[in-house]
Amino acid sequence: MASEYTTDGGVLSLPGTECQWTLRCNGRRCGPWTSPDAAVTAAAHHITGLRDWDRSLLAVPDDLLNLRPIGETFD
Repeated sequence: MASEYTTDGGVLSLPGTECQWTLRCNGRRCGPWTSPDAAVTAAAHHITGLRDWDRSLLAVPDDLLNLRPIGETFD
């Protein structure tokens, strides 16, 4: 299931399939990773290959439970 996380630098989304996951932020995409956990770990440690994201050092959870399914809103 694709997930997203809103940051001060934009929405970080994690679209993927069973065997290939990518990260998207501000119109840029990186990856693939073989699991969503690996993609989120790369984002959390700012080693994605997305220059702006990696330099920003914005906080992102390294736990997939903190990400929400794309399109889901909270009241």
